[in-house]
Amino acid sequence: MKIAIDLNDVIRDYSNNFLKYYCEGYDHTFNPDNVEFWTNDMSAVFPFQNDRAYHRFVYDSYAFELFGKCETCGRSLTTDISIWMEEIKNIDTDEPIDVMIVSTGEYGASVGYSYFFISKLGPKIREVYFPVNQLDVWNRCDVLITANPLLIENKPEGKKCVKIKMDYNKDVDADFTYRDLSKFLTDIDNTKKLLD
Repeated sequence: MKIAIDLNDVIRDYSNNFLKYYCEGYDHTFNPDNVEFWTNDMSAVFPFQNDRAYHRFVYDSYAFELFGKCETCGRSLTTDISIWMEEIKNIDTDEPIDVMIVSTGEYGASVGYSYFFISKLGPKIREVYFPVNQLDVWNRCDVLITANPLLIENKPEGKKCVKIKMDYNKDVDADFTYRDLSKFLTDIDNTKKLLD
């Protein structure tokens, strides 16, 4: 049994971090109070001159800040992940439980900086996967914990999905829905149900 945990807006506070550095490094006149995260595609949420300017900002100029330096989605998340990893070892299942971290939309320097971000968490997770095609995530896991609406909507039959709530995914349904990852991690009874 393989459980995959998505980085963006699940572990890494990507959307809010993007807002911070967009205002700081791209458009000082942008009003952060007007932002509505109606999609997880930041090039659609924030105005950029063109696709090239977006890619330069994300994958060159601010790659470290966006992918490596950012905060987690909760103050106690690092501790919650460690405790949860120990607790799932004691769940009685027919097959071993493996956990992996996944992140889609990673290019160039963002991959290395994402590894740096993961290393700061100190997780006891051995596998990290950065697929080129987002939907390939489903080929590598049985359960996916994500905020990404594309991944939630395209869940294959026989797989399970835990949705972490964001404004941009409020119209998609999952097997379980949580306000944040810590709420899921501390609900060990639902983790057991996912693995049945």
